[in-house]
Amino acid sequence: MMWRDKRAAKAKLWRTPEKYFWFIALLGGSLGIFLGTRSPIYHKAAKQSFTIGIPMLILVQVVMVWVLGKY
Repeated sequence: MMWRDKRAAKAKLWRTPEKYFWFIALLGGSLGIFLGTRSPIYHKAAKQSFTIGIPMLILVQVVMVWVLGKY
């Protein structure tokens, strides 16, 4: 998804809205979105909402899984 949007950005085609990336991240795809901001794609790497927000979301999701795993 990140790779496809990066290609669309370079070609000046229709882009995937950021809210869809956040929706996917909230559904559990936060690690994939985070990896998309890293090498070799570097997509959305300059956006503070992605460089800070996605790692924070990963942390929250890990804690939630840990807490729910205890029950």
